[in-house]
Amino acid sequence: MLPVEAVLSQLTKALVAGDAILIAPPGAGKSTCLPLHLLKSDQFQGSKIVMLQPRRIAVRNIARYLSAQLGETVGQSIGYRIRGETKVSHQTRLEIVTEGVLVRMLQAQPELSDVSLVIFDEFHERSIHADFSLALCLEVQQALRDDLRLLVMSATLDVGNIQELLPDAEILESKGRQYPVDIVYCADAYRASTSSKHLRLHDSISKLIFNVFPKHSGDILVFLPGAFEINAVANALENLVDFQSSVAVHKLFSELSPNIQQAALLPDKLGRRKVVLATNIAETSLTIEGIDVVIDSGVEKIAVFQLNRGITHLQTQAISQASATQRAGRAGRLRAGTCYRLWNKEFHARLAKHGEPEIKRVDVSNVMLESAVWGTEVSGLSLLDYPSNAQLAESSVRLQRIGIFDQHKKLTTLGHHVHQIGGQANLAIMLLRAKRWSQAHLSLACALVGLLENKDPMGQHVGADIHLRVQQLQNSRLDTRDYSVLRKSIQQWHIKVSCKLSDDNADWPVDDIGVLLGFAFPEWLAKQRQNERYLLAKGSGAVVHRDDPLTTHTWLAIANMQSSDRQQDNAQIRYAAAISEKQILEHFEQVIVSEELCSWDENEKRIVGRQQRKLGKVIVSSQPLAKPDTQVIENIWQAVIVSKGISALPMSARAQQLIQRVALANTFDQGKALDLPRFDERSLLDSIDIWLLPFIKGKLRWAELTQVDFYQALSNLLDWQQQQWLNKFCPERIVIPSGRQQDLTYSDDSSVVLSVRMGELYSWSVHPAIADNQVAITIELLSPAQRPIQITKDLVGFWAGSYRAVQKDMKSQYPKHYWPDDPANAPATTKTKRNMKPV
Repeated sequence: MLPVEAVLSQLTKALVAGDAILIAPPGAGKSTCLPLHLLKSDQFQGSKIVMLQPRRIAVRNIARYLSAQLGETVGQSIGYRIRGETKVSHQTRLEIVTEGVLVRMLQAQPELSDVSLVIFDEFHERSIHADFSLALCLEVQQALRDDLRLLVMSATLDVGNIQELLPDAEILESKGRQYPVDIVYCADAYRASTSSKHLRLHDSISKLIFNVFPKHSGDILVFLPGAFEINAVANALENLVDFQSSVAVHKLFSELSPNIQQAALLPDKLGRRKVVLATNIAETSLTIEGIDVVIDSGVEKIAVFQLNRGITHLQTQAISQASATQRAGRAGRLRAGTCYRLWNKEFHARLAKHGEPEIKRVDVSNVMLESAVWGTEVSGLSLLDYPSNAQLAESSVRLQRIGIFDQHKKLTTLGHHVHQIGGQANLAIMLLRAKRWSQAHLSLACALVGLLENKDPMGQHVGADIHLRVQQLQNSRLDTRDYSVLRKSIQQWHIKVSCKLSDDNADWPVDDIGVLLGFAFPEWLAKQRQNERYLLAKGSGAVVHRDDPLTTHTWLAIANMQSSDRQQDNAQIRYAAAISEKQILEHFEQVIVSEELCSWDENEKRIVGRQQRKLGKVIVSSQPLAKPDTQVIENIWQAVIVSKGISALPMSARAQQLIQRVALANTFDQGKALDLPRFDERSLLDSIDIWLLPFIKGKLRWAELTQVDFYQALSNLLDWQQQQWLNKFCPERIVIPSGRQQDLTYSDDSSVVLSVRMGELYSWSVHPAIADNQVAITIELLSPAQRPIQITKDLVGFWAGSYRAVQKDMKSQYPKHYWPDDPANAPATTKTKRNMKPV
C-alpha cells in the first residue's frame, strides 16, 4: 500500500466540494497511484483529467507506468502531450502534459469543456509555466467554469502562498514512505581536492564514488550541476579499470535521448550495480530502481536571463535546503540509505530554505505574449510571484522591437500571427518572413526551427555552423534516432505552416540560412572583432571555438548562445551561420541607421568625423565625414577645452594680461560696482560658448587655435563703459619719462610690474601707481643689456640711496652710457652719451 492511499478517500470528498492542496513527499504515490484512483471516481466519469508535469521524461514514464497498471498501451486511457509529441486517442481520459501545452489548450478553448480536473504535479518546483497555467485556470474557474476542480500537489510543506490563491482549498498531507537516511557531511574531502569553487568538482565526486562504493550494496545516485560535470565524472570513472568492469555508469539529464534516460531508470540488464550521474531532474517525479546511496554535490545550474545582454546565463549556485532534503530522500525510498553531502552542517544552515521562483529570473516575454492573447497584462493575473518591473520592461521593449507589440503594448496583427504559429516568437517571425519570400525558403525555415528546438544531431564538437546540420538533413541516408526525431519535428512544422516537404530537400536555398536566422534574431547579427570574438548588434560579445571554421567569416547570424560561470564576458555561440555584408545591407536595411560621429583625437590633436552606418552597436561601414555638424564641433571643442583648462589655450601675452587686469580690478569696490565679468578659470570655462566658440567656428585642429584673437574674444565680455574704465583703472601700459608707452605686467599675486631700462626713468621723482593710486607699481630696473639691476617699490628712495652703488657698477660695465649723479632731475634717455639728446 502506497502512503498516498491513506488520504485518497478524503481527497475525493474534498474535490467534490472544491479544490485541494496535497502535500506528499517523493515516493508517496501522488503521481502514480492517485491519478488512477481519481479516474475511477464517480465525479470524474465522462470527462477528462489533465495532469501537468514539469519534465518531459517524467511525462513519458508516468504515462507508461499508469498504462501498464491498466494493462493498456500509452494513448488509450492514459495519454500524453509534450512539444512535438502527442499520444492520445478518443478514449483518453487522463492526459499528462507539460505546462506549455496546457497554456495552448487554454488559449484554444478557455472553457476546457471536456476537462473536469486539472492536477498541478510537482508544484514546489515553481516553474514559470506552472505559475502561469495556474493563474489562467483560476480565471477560467472564476469566470467560466465554477465546476472545474484544481488539485495542487507539492512535495514540500511551504504552501502558504498557494493558500492565498486557493483560500477555500482543503489541505491534505501524506507522510510518504521514507526509510531512515544517514546524512554524512564530507566538506573536507571536497576542499582537499579542489583549488577553485567548481572547476574540479568532478575530481572530488569521482574519488568519493570510488571510496564509498565498496561500503554499500545498492546503487548510487549522484547529483551534479550539469552535463559538463556529469561527462567529466563519467570519463574519470571509465579510467578506473577495476571499477568499470563491475559497475554500470549511467547519465541522466534533459538533453539525452529518451532511450538513454530510460536506461538510467531501470535495473542494469547484466545485473551490475549502477552509478547514476544526474542533474536535479532526478530530485522528484522519477523512480530510479535500486538506489540506497545519494552523493550530493550541493550545487545546481539554473537559467538566469540577463536583462542587459538579452541572453540566458547558466548560473552555478548552491541548492536550497528543500532541494537537499528531496535529494537525500532518494536514498530512503527502498530501504535505509545514506546521503553524502559535500558541505558541512554550518553551511547547510545558511542555505536558502527554498529556491527562487523561476518567474523571478527568466525571460518573461512569452508570458507577456500569452497574457496579451489572453486579454490581460501580467500584473492583472493571480500569480504567486510577479516578474520585476525591469523584467517586464525589457520584454516589452523587445516585443515592440520585433513588431509583436505596438507602442501601447497591445498585440499587433503580426503578434496574432506569431501566436497562431506557436513555438518561440522569434522563430515564428522567421517562418512568416520566409513564407513571403518563397516556398523553398519556408521549407528551409521549418528545418531551422526543427534544428533549434531539438537535440543537436551532430554535437558541438563539429563546431557551431548550422549549415553543416542542414547539409546532413539533405542526406537521406541518415536514419539515426536523433535524426529520426528531428525529421519528424521538421515534418510537423511543414504541416503547421502548410508547406510541402520535398524528398531530398535539394531546393533549399542554403546560402540564405544566415538571412533567415537574422530574421529570427536581428539583435544577434554579429561582426568579427578579433579571431573568434564577435560583437553583437545588441552590444554584447560572443565567441566561437578558435578552431571553428566560422572564424573565417566576418559576419555571423547567431541563433543560439549561452553564457556560463566559466565564460561570463562573452557568450558561447552554439548555433550560427555565415552571412555576407551584401545580405546584411539587402535584407536588414530598415534597421540600419546612419549617423555622424565626431570625436577628439588626442594623438592627432584634432576633431575627426566619420559617417557611419550601424546595425545596432555594430559598424557596417564607416567613411570620413566631409562636413561635420557645426553644433557637434562646438560641443567637442567645449568639452576638450574644459578638460585641458584655460591655461592650455595658445593665448597671446596681451590676452593673458587682460585676464589678470580684470581679476585685479574685481578686487576693488569700483570694479564690483561696474559688475565686471569674472575672469577666473571656472567662470571662463563656464562661458566658453559665449566668448570663445564664435571665434573657432570651422576650426578642427588645436594648431588652428593660434589664429584666434583671444584678446578680442575676452574683450567682448566687457561692454564699452567697462573697457574704458578698465583702461584707466588698470591700464595695459603707462607713459614713462623717456616718452615711450611701456607695458605693465599683471601677476596672479595682484602685483603689477614695470620692467624698463633705468635710463628711461631719469627725472621721475614720484613713484608710479595704478588703481587710483591704490596699487604701487613694482619697478624692475634693467641694464642697457636688458638685464635686471634692481627691483623697487620706492623709486624716490632708490634715487636718493642705493642708486650710488648701482651707478658705480654700471659705469664700469657700460661706460658709454649716461649715469648721472642726480637721476631724479636728469633727463631720461635711451641713447649712449655720444648720441644722447635730452628728451
